[in-house]
Amino acid sequence: MTSSGLVRAVDGAVDGAGDGAADGAAGRPPRGAARGAAAGTTVVHEHSAGLDAFLALQRELMGRFAWEYSILPRPVEPGIVQFRDGIRAWRREGLETLPRWIATAGGPQELTDHVEGAGLRDGTRKIADALTGAGPVLREALAALAPGRDRAVEGLGRLLDLPRTDGPLREALGVPAPDEAPFTLPLYLVPLAPHPPASGFLTEGGDLAAAYIDCRRFTGTTLADGVLTLLGWALLKSFPSGPRHLSREVAARLPGATPYKRRLRAVLTKILVEMTAGHLIRAGDPGHRDCVDVLGTAWRYPRLHAVAERHWTRFLTGLADRSDALSAMAGEISRHSPRWYIDHVDASALAADFYLMEWLSAAGDRSAARRLAEWLPQLGQEFAGQLDLIIGAELGHYERVRPGTVPAPLAAFLREVTTGDSRVAWPRTRSALGQARALDLACRAFAGPGAEYGGEAWAPVAGMLRRYTRRELPLSVFVDQCFTLEHNNGSLFDKYCDTDHVLTVLDAQAAGDVDTLAEHASPEVRGRWDRYRRQAAQGYDTTWLGGPDSRPADGTRSDGTTPADGIPRTGSVPADGSTPTVGAPADGPADRTPPASYTALTVRDGEPGAIGSGSSLEISATAPDRAPGPREPVHTRRPVFRRPFPLTLHRYQEARASLRTGLGDIEVRLWPRLAPYTVDNFVGLARGTRDWTDPLSGERGAGGFYDGTDFHRRLPGFLVQGGDRSGTGQGGPGYRIPEEVWETAVFDRPFLLAMANSGKDSTGSQFFITLAAAPHLNGLYTQFGEVRDPASRHVAAAVAGSTAPVRLHTVDIVAS
Repeated sequence: MTSSGLVRAVDGAVDGAGDGAADGAAGRPPRGAARGAAAGTTVVHEHSAGLDAFLALQRELMGRFAWEYSILPRPVEPGIVQFRDGIRAWRREGLETLPRWIATAGGPQELTDHVEGAGLRDGTRKIADALTGAGPVLREALAALAPGRDRAVEGLGRLLDLPRTDGPLREALGVPAPDEAPFTLPLYLVPLAPHPPASGFLTEGGDLAAAYIDCRRFTGTTLADGVLTLLGWALLKSFPSGPRHLSREVAARLPGATPYKRRLRAVLTKILVEMTAGHLIRAGDPGHRDCVDVLGTAWRYPRLHAVAERHWTRFLTGLADRSDALSAMAGEISRHSPRWYIDHVDASALAADFYLMEWLSAAGDRSAARRLAEWLPQLGQEFAGQLDLIIGAELGHYERVRPGTVPAPLAAFLREVTTGDSRVAWPRTRSALGQARALDLACRAFAGPGAEYGGEAWAPVAGMLRRYTRRELPLSVFVDQCFTLEHNNGSLFDKYCDTDHVLTVLDAQAAGDVDTLAEHASPEVRGRWDRYRRQAAQGYDTTWLGGPDSRPADGTRSDGTTPADGIPRTGSVPADGSTPTVGAPADGPADRTPPASYTALTVRDGEPGAIGSGSSLEISATAPDRAPGPREPVHTRRPVFRRPFPLTLHRYQEARASLRTGLGDIEVRLWPRLAPYTVDNFVGLARGTRDWTDPLSGERGAGGFYDGTDFHRRLPGFLVQGGDRSGTGQGGPGYRIPEEVWETAVFDRPFLLAMANSGKDSTGSQFFITLAAAPHLNGLYTQFGEVRDPASRHVAAAVAGSTAPVRLHTVDIVAS
């Protein structure tokens, strides 16, 4: 069970309340609500060492990126990793939310007192044993983070300012006013929590009993925004009755039980709650950047957020009545299928629009040239905003960079930008340093320690954005580079967009395959291409050239008619493919002057079918009567993960390694055919033929990487581990390679040689030798050799049993 699963459950419960579903918690405030307290909402700070440890371990094993701060050395011991098995057992038994008794239990072994049934008890026992085993390490790490929590508690009350925010929050949510329904929310500020979302609720008997949020990730006004958002969800769930309840009002205006309709309501409610929280915090601190924006909801659902922003902001600022704002919002949303608002933006459609419009402009289509000139500044601004947000996210990779290994200005920058969530810290840091200076430091971070932390491909991207902001880069070149440059996993926009067909469009552009570009382009641009092709074919012998395609330009509706008033909408195209002028008839001349008024040609504000709308769907496919059916699941974006394999590879037929230790030699037979990249990496480091960076000094190393290092981790009966020149378990060679894991590579016996890592595709220099079967490591680490002879196995076991550090003097390689 993950904390994000709990948020989904809350979303569903709130949406269900809007549909009139029964709610076992109806009208009951959470456990711990003050009785007889003064009217209004109270947030009571709670602290539980048990909950701190539980969430920290869950984050460590199930909710942490490879580059983030870590507590436990990897590979994790089997007694601790069984925590994952316990969580899975909870899921199988239907325990999908975190129970409050995790926080109230007197210790790990008391957790089993709160569950019944063999399955739940077995899972809880595994969780308790894992927490006990990891206890010493967790307590030490959490104690070091405790001062940060104290500072967060001290500042949160002022930033929340509940006397000011409580009433407006309740009014927006449509729940009883403060003087009608006092409410208390127990809140746990925890130093570490699994991400996403790093926040959630604890339940008791089906009711929301408390909330928690990671006060290390979220700081300052962002923490206040997150807490106010949690408070908003708690109020909605705890007071589900009443005609003005937000989810009920949304459901009444946007009815329907299909998966897309339910998802639409859930996401819209989420956006409205987050917008309200951000607005209220920003009213107290104008410099605050709302979480709905900086944490990505607005970018994941740009069309729906734009509609909400147009109408809900008017209510929040007192310019519109709440009911009128909701009705106007629902009216605009109902013009199109829910798919239009919920499916991700198709980046390939944007690329196809851009390249095909450039092609038409170069071919002499003046109307296309004017339309492109109108669109490009808006597209550039949209891309710059999204890239700025993503660069902020990528800078989070450098949390583990050692200050002494990079120049002081860069170290100070990285310390500032990785304090809390880097997506939030980056704009704050950029504002303080200035745009040019901040982007310059970001370039240096990506180009410097980037190779080790997975961000090296972002150096040219940050450089491109820096040149764009300085107006050193032509707009069309900037947009082209946005499409053609890639980061480690592919397209720059794969965090928030569907990028499945971007490479197809880029290949078509390179090959001059205009028909493929038209296939992926928006209907408006397809219509322009059809018009151009028909005109180009006039006067030629169609018996050998082929007749022009008779498909009509998609400026008209699917039934061939134009809007009743004869006025083109944004995204509707005159039959001749020319740029529509506001107020002009749809059949106007092809060569008309550009529109005098500004036309929104963005993903957020554009209409279906229009250039820059981020969709190749015909206009008719997004009509309300073409909404997905009751059995059609919501389309989910498929993230692309590329493996960062080195560009060069030295292949070996056979290879052996002799590990010369202070207790004797360990002879290892390597497996170059099964793990060629890993063996090549190990051999290159051992011989000193591969470039590496000293993790202590940050300087380029010389000689064999492993020479003079220690086996820094020695666990009898489990493993011995070495390959870290820093001796901390956190060091590497200054770069990373991916895992090479094959189906039959199981840890079913002792004395297997494998590479350690800190998460997916983060292999560097550290290696380990198993001393027993370790099936919990299957699929996670690359095996690349085996210790076979008895004498060497005896030395490996002796190294594990040594109470003093054991030196690895050198690693000798014999390879062919």
